[in-house]
Amino acid sequence: MRFIKELLLAAILTAVFFVVLMALLPSKSSVERELEIHHPISQVYDMIKSFKQFPAWSPWGLRDHGTTYQFSPTLAGPGAKVDWTSPADPWIGTGSFEVTDQVEGESITYNVISPWRGETKTLVLSIEENDAGAVVGKYKLDVDYGWDLFGRVNGLYLESHVGDDLTFSLAQIKTKIEALPDVDYSDDLSEHPPVLVKMDPINVLQINGQAATNLPYSVQPTVLRFTESLTATIDIQKLTRTGPRLAVLNRWGQNYDFTAAVPVAETEAAEIPEGVSFATLDGGNFLKVQYKGARWDLPRQRDMLAAYAGANGYRTRGTIREEFLNDTGGEGATAIREADLETNVYLPVD
Repeated sequence: MRFIKELLLAAILTAVFFVVLMALLPSKSSVERELEIHHPISQVYDMIKSFKQFPAWSPWGLRDHGTTYQFSPTLAGPGAKVDWTSPADPWIGTGSFEVTDQVEGESITYNVISPWRGETKTLVLSIEENDAGAVVGKYKLDVDYGWDLFGRVNGLYLESHVGDDLTFSLAQIKTKIEALPDVDYSDDLSEHPPVLVKMDPINVLQINGQAATNLPYSVQPTVLRFTESLTATIDIQKLTRTGPRLAVLNRWGQNYDFTAAVPVAETEAAEIPEGVSFATLDGGNFLKVQYKGARWDLPRQRDMLAAYAGANGYRTRGTIREEFLNDTGGEGATAIREADLETNVYLPVD
């Protein structure tokens, strides 16, 4: 009997010892991870500012590719929320991120609900430029265990449990951003950002052309010259022109491969020159930018549009289309200054 009492006393003392030990452990734990991204900060913020692309950079993407997500009607700003469910990984389980604070161009703060222990969990995703001009993306996760003593023990291992997930998420953001054109569109597109428009298919008379991109000032005159051959055919065949001249960008590299086109009502004619053909340009959804200025700057406009589309989660489905609303006209008083040239740039998106 005495032995049993001593054994029970020893067990109680041991339990008290561990309870006291756990009570002395920190009630809070944190993990930080950061990564440099070598692209403009405007692109990085556009990618992370809402939950639109969250599945692409979710911290849980490495653990379970089968994780499913449900989003609140509002995708950005305080109150925006994503719920997730992982059928394969109990660590991810069922949980959510809810935005509690958002500072434009700087940081987003989330309240985290997850299966792992902790009374409150706060995650901050922040971005800032360093002295070298790179963007430093940073995660900081804070967990408060309160008087959850077993939670305090788990807090000792939080670094290893979550650190790799946060690093993976930052790497996904970096990979996707650095695949976009390296151009800062924050100034050019701040007042007049691209707009989503729906266009109908259009019939055109078209001809393929090519120009050397090592002579950027020669590209637009080349496009115009090919277009003039189309307008001559329209006049000779008495076709009905229905819109401004167009150029469809087929390839941009050492050479500028394009299709010059003019919208027409007809789909056939008695006789057309060799190389000229009728076609129908696809309709659908397009991101549209209105640009006013010299057309030698169109390559930068295209890059900005493509970068904006990628950073904001649009999936492209074809080549860029340019619509020339006016031309240089004649000489002297009838000429249009380069600064006054107007061009619509369209990027087809889903």
